[in-house]
Amino acid sequence: MENRVAVTGFGVITPFGYGVQPCEDGVFGGKHGFRPITRFSTDGCFATCGAEAPEDVQPTYRSFAIHCVDEALRMAGLSRLEHRAILEQAWVAIGNLGDGGMLRPFYEQLYRPSSEQAELTETHFQLEEELVPIHDRNPFQHAEIVAKHIGSKAPRIAFTNACIASANAIAYGYNQIRKGRCELAIGGGINVLHPLVYYNFDSSRAMADEVVRPFSKDRTGLLIGDGAAVLVLESLRHAESRNAKPLVEIVGCGLSADGYHVTQPEPEGRGLARAMERALKQAGLQPEQIDYVNAHGTGTPLNDKSETKALRQVFGEYAAKLPVSSTKSTTGHMLEATGAVEAVISMLSLIGQRIPPTANALARDDELDLDYVFDGPRTAKVRRVMSNSAAFGGNNCSIIFQKA
Repeated sequence: MENRVAVTGFGVITPFGYGVQPCEDGVFGGKHGFRPITRFSTDGCFATCGAEAPEDVQPTYRSFAIHCVDEALRMAGLSRLEHRAILEQAWVAIGNLGDGGMLRPFYEQLYRPSSEQAELTETHFQLEEELVPIHDRNPFQHAEIVAKHIGSKAPRIAFTNACIASANAIAYGYNQIRKGRCELAIGGGINVLHPLVYYNFDSSRAMADEVVRPFSKDRTGLLIGDGAAVLVLESLRHAESRNAKPLVEIVGCGLSADGYHVTQPEPEGRGLARAMERALKQAGLQPEQIDYVNAHGTGTPLNDKSETKALRQVFGEYAAKLPVSSTKSTTGHMLEATGAVEAVISMLSLIGQRIPPTANALARDDELDLDYVFDGPRTAKVRRVMSNSAAFGGNNCSIIFQKA
């Protein structure tokens, strides 16, 4: 018999600041966190804005991880001192950047900057060393940091499969508990806005000018930024044994890889549709039992069209009645952390019984005909939420959260 899996705590960092409350106020208030980049130079870039965390937030992988873990443990009623025996058995799964240390040789191989550009580039690499210290650049190190912080002696794993990394980490923790391999898991992801990653996205012409407008006729692209989130996952039995309150349940997840293109989504959305169908099958649910979809919704012309087609495939006629929103319109795209942050937003939707809006829309796109919640936050009866993530290389992940 498979275990039921509950979320008993979560912590988050967004461009709105440290903690759950700033995230909830910003996202459900339809505000956005986009502003001119201050951490590094955008001279020569097409885009100049992003979603940086506020200046009072220290932008390092280690500080992001520790904050989110501590907030999640407090919410779950777990103390690193009083519950050492429990936390020693916690599996850890963290999604993060592949190998930050590889960015410099990659850049130096591909580019031959002028002396003036070289001086600027050296400044960027010095900044890189501040953001991602040498000892933190191993892609597996962040899972180790979390494990060491909580005193875990159990398995730990890193996911580096781009923008589904943290969603994949949560799905992994869910499946380990569901199958009875562990009773407690810490899952999530971290992203610190990196200058060279920003420049790579900018050079691909994927970035918007000032704000992100998912599913809107006038959408021009995405903007990337800081973010992190960590969830405490437990078997329902384990949570109840220590009188912990289940906040929501995870009831299904689905993964797929369509392998269509290195960066472009498969035009008909078939890969993402498979991930959604697998999540529904694992949860034993019919499409009509989903009340809201937190879409991947990057705001790029190709992604939004492909995801709309995927939703049509999976939900059929019901798709026209199903509320869909992209909270990247408020937080920006947090890359490896975005699936975990959007998992938090999905849970807040269940807890608060309201649906966050797709902000910044100017006009409807005739090709996109679903209910994208352009009209501000919406009070609704929300029993189950599906959160979608997609990534370069055709990776897709869908997770279904259910009201506890």
